[in-house]
Order: sequence, then C-alpha cells, then structure tokens
Amino acid sequence: MSSLSFYHDLPVINDFKSVADQSLYFDVPEDWTVIITDIKGSTKAIEQGRYRDVNKIGAATIAAAQNVIQEDFPFVFGGDGATLIIPNDLVPKVKEALQ
Repeated sequence: MSSLSFYHDLPVINDFKSVADQSLYFDVPEDWTVIITDIKGSTKAIEQGRYRDVNKIGAATIAAAQNVIQEDFPFVFGGDGATLIIPNDLVPKVKEALQ
C-alpha cells in the first residue's frame, strides 16, 4: 500500500460481520501523523449547557484540516475534539490552521 494513497486504498467494510476481520485493518504509515484536538474548558462549558458550542468548535477542527488538505482523510469526531490522521508533509499547515 503506497503511503500517499494510504487512506484511499483502504478496503471498504460493507457489512457488520467484517468489522472483526483483522485482515481489513492496517497500521498508519510512518510518514503520517495522528493529531488529537481537544476543546479547552469543554467540560465546564457542557455543564453550563453550551454543548452545541463545544460540538461546533470540535467539528471546526475537522473543517480547518479539510481546508488545508483538500481531500479525504481519516478522522474521528469526539464531540469536544477530534482525532485526525494526516501525511507528515501537511502537519505544519494543519497545525497553523488549528491554532
């Protein structure tokens, strides 16, 4: 699997039974980086009933990265942040967008 096409070359899981099939899982390439974002003060904000604000900011981290990368990339939205996996050469630009 080529590093540049890592995400696009991943097999698609079409049925729930395949979720446990270990042959469909791959390590993240060494020249890709996992970025984890977390909304500062999100717990207190949620306690104050501001969960929508927290969710919007969490989703904005994905949108900021998408604006830089300009193509699909793997991510998981966590409500008060996200986990992104991106090629190393885009890390500086994504970090700048997130700041």
